[in-house]
Amino acid sequence: MISSAAFPTPPATRPAVSPSVSTQWLCDHLGSDTMVVLDGRGFGRAAGPSEARCSRIPTALFADGFAAADDASFREITLRYGIDSSSTVVLYDAGAGSKTAGSSAGSETAPVDDAARLRDVFRSFGHERVTVLDGGFAKWNAEERPTESAADSSAA
Repeated sequence: MISSAAFPTPPATRPAVSPSVSTQWLCDHLGSDTMVVLDGRGFGRAAGPSEARCSRIPTALFADGFAAADDASFREITLRYGIDSSSTVVLYDAGAGSKTAGSSAGSETAPVDDAARLRDVFRSFGHERVTVLDGGFAKWNAEERPTESAADSSAA
Protein backbone atom coordinates (compact mmCIF):
# COMPACT_ATOMS: atom_id res chain seq x y z
CA MET A 1 0.00 0.00 0.00
CA ILE A 2 1.31 3.43 -0.93
CA SER A 3 1.21 6.08 1.76
CA SER A 4 2.08 9.74 1.91
CA ALA A 5 4.74 9.26 4.61
CA ALA A 6 7.60 9.95 2.16
CA PHE A 7 6.60 13.61 1.88
CA PRO A 8 4.66 15.22 4.69
CA THR A 9 2.33 18.05 3.75
CA PRO A 10 4.37 21.21 3.02
CA PRO A 11 3.89 24.19 5.33
CA ALA A 12 0.66 26.11 4.74
CA THR A 13 2.68 29.27 4.10
CA ARG A 14 3.99 27.88 0.79
CA PRO A 15 1.66 28.69 -2.10
CA ALA A 16 0.16 25.76 -3.98
CA VAL A 17 1.80 24.71 -7.23
CA SER A 18 -0.31 24.97 -10.36
CA PRO A 19 -0.88 21.74 -12.32
CA SER A 20 1.22 23.11 -15.19
CA VAL A 21 3.63 25.94 -15.91
CA SER A 22 4.49 27.83 -19.07
CA THR A 23 7.83 27.74 -20.80
CA GLN A 24 8.27 31.42 -19.88
CA TRP A 25 7.66 30.66 -16.20
CA LEU A 26 10.23 27.87 -16.26
CA CYS A 27 12.76 30.01 -18.11
CA ASP A 28 12.29 32.77 -15.50
CA HIS A 29 12.79 30.33 -12.60
CA LEU A 30 15.60 28.09 -13.89
CA GLY A 31 18.34 27.85 -11.28
CA SER A 32 16.07 28.36 -8.25
CA ASP A 33 17.40 26.47 -5.21
CA THR A 34 13.93 25.12 -4.41
CA MET A 35 13.15 23.82 -7.91
CA VAL A 36 14.20 20.57 -9.55
CA VAL A 37 13.53 19.99 -13.25
CA LEU A 38 13.09 16.38 -14.35
CA ASP A 39 13.25 15.19 -17.94
CA GLY A 40 10.61 12.48 -18.10
CA ARG A 41 10.95 11.59 -21.78
CA GLY A 42 10.57 7.84 -21.98
CA PHE A 43 9.68 7.46 -18.29
CA GLY A 44 8.72 3.86 -17.57
CA ARG A 45 9.77 2.52 -20.97
CA ALA A 46 13.06 0.70 -21.40
CA ALA A 47 13.89 2.28 -24.76
CA GLY A 48 12.69 5.81 -23.93
CA PRO A 49 15.49 7.62 -22.11
CA SER A 50 17.97 7.56 -25.02
CA GLU A 51 16.12 10.37 -26.85
CA ALA A 52 16.68 12.62 -23.85
CA ARG A 53 20.42 12.07 -23.87
CA CYS A 54 21.03 14.41 -26.82
CA SER A 55 19.75 17.66 -25.37
CA ARG A 56 17.64 18.82 -22.49
CA ILE A 57 16.48 21.89 -20.60
CA PRO A 58 19.43 23.31 -18.62
CA THR A 59 19.78 21.87 -15.09
CA ALA A 60 17.30 19.06 -15.87
CA LEU A 61 17.96 15.64 -14.41
CA PHE A 62 16.82 12.46 -16.14
CA ALA A 63 13.92 10.74 -14.37
CA ASP A 64 15.17 7.23 -15.15
CA GLY A 65 15.26 6.06 -11.52
CA PHE A 66 11.74 6.88 -10.36
CA ALA A 67 10.27 3.39 -10.38
CA ALA A 68 9.92 3.23 -6.59
CA ALA A 69 7.96 0.43 -5.01
CA ASP A 70 7.58 1.87 -1.51
CA ASP A 71 7.99 5.03 0.56
CA ALA A 72 11.56 4.21 1.64
CA SER A 73 12.84 3.64 -1.91
CA PHE A 74 11.01 6.72 -3.21
CA ARG A 75 12.53 8.84 -0.42
CA GLU A 76 16.00 7.47 -1.23
CA ILE A 77 15.59 8.26 -4.94
CA THR A 78 14.29 11.79 -4.32
CA LEU A 79 17.09 12.60 -1.88
CA ARG A 80 19.63 11.44 -4.46
CA TYR A 81 18.01 13.92 -6.90
CA GLY A 82 18.05 16.71 -4.31
CA ILE A 83 14.28 16.70 -3.84
CA ASP A 84 12.68 17.18 -0.44
CA SER A 85 9.22 18.18 0.77
CA SER A 86 9.88 21.88 0.08
CA SER A 87 11.10 21.31 -3.50
CA THR A 88 8.99 22.28 -6.47
CA VAL A 89 9.44 19.61 -9.13
CA VAL A 90 8.88 20.59 -12.77
CA LEU A 91 8.39 17.64 -15.11
CA TYR A 92 8.51 17.61 -18.87
CA ASP A 93 8.29 15.09 -21.65
CA ALA A 94 8.63 15.30 -25.43
CA GLY A 95 5.45 17.35 -25.77
CA ALA A 96 1.85 16.88 -26.82
CA GLY A 97 1.40 14.88 -29.96
CA SER A 98 5.11 14.45 -30.56
CA LYS A 99 5.21 10.72 -29.89
CA THR A 100 2.89 7.77 -29.60
CA ALA A 101 2.70 4.52 -27.72
CA GLY A 102 3.33 1.36 -29.68
CA SER A 103 0.35 -0.23 -31.34
CA SER A 104 -0.60 -3.50 -32.84
CA ALA A 105 -1.50 -3.81 -36.49
CA GLY A 106 -4.75 -2.12 -37.33
CA SER A 107 -5.09 -0.19 -34.07
CA GLU A 108 -4.60 3.51 -33.54
CA THR A 109 -1.76 4.87 -31.47
CA ALA A 110 -2.33 7.09 -28.47
CA PRO A 111 -0.19 9.98 -27.23
CA VAL A 112 2.12 9.09 -24.37
CA ASP A 113 2.08 11.59 -21.52
CA ASP A 114 5.24 10.68 -19.63
CA ALA A 115 5.27 13.83 -17.48
CA ALA A 116 1.71 13.28 -16.24
CA ARG A 117 2.51 9.66 -15.40
CA LEU A 118 5.58 10.77 -13.47
CA ARG A 119 3.52 13.46 -11.70
CA ASP A 120 1.13 10.70 -10.60
CA VAL A 121 4.06 8.77 -9.11
CA PHE A 122 5.13 11.81 -7.09
CA ARG A 123 1.60 12.45 -5.88
CA SER A 124 1.06 8.80 -4.94
CA PHE A 125 4.00 9.18 -2.54
CA GLY A 126 2.62 12.43 -1.10
CA HIS A 127 4.69 15.01 -2.99
CA GLU A 128 2.18 17.66 -4.08
CA ARG A 129 4.65 20.36 -5.17
CA VAL A 130 4.90 18.91 -8.67
CA THR A 131 3.91 20.48 -11.98
CA VAL A 132 4.16 19.73 -15.70
CA LEU A 133 5.68 21.98 -18.37
CA ASP A 134 3.02 23.03 -20.91
CA GLY A 135 4.01 21.79 -24.35
CA GLY A 136 7.02 19.87 -23.04
CA PHE A 137 10.41 19.84 -24.71
CA ALA A 138 8.88 20.31 -28.18
CA LYS A 139 7.47 23.72 -27.23
CA TRP A 140 10.63 24.69 -25.33
CA ASN A 141 12.67 23.89 -28.44
CA ALA A 142 10.24 25.58 -30.86
CA GLU A 143 10.58 28.78 -28.85
CA GLU A 144 14.37 28.48 -29.19
CA ARG A 145 14.89 28.46 -25.42
CA PRO A 146 18.27 27.34 -24.07
CA THR A 147 19.21 23.67 -24.06
CA GLU A 148 22.29 21.75 -23.06
CA SER A 149 23.66 18.37 -23.98
CA ALA A 150 23.95 15.75 -21.29
CA ALA A 151 27.74 16.10 -21.57
CA ASP A 152 27.51 19.84 -20.73
CA SER A 153 26.48 19.27 -17.13
CA SER A 154 27.39 17.18 -14.12
CA ALA A 155 23.64 16.69 -13.63
CA ALA A 156 23.63 13.88 -16.22
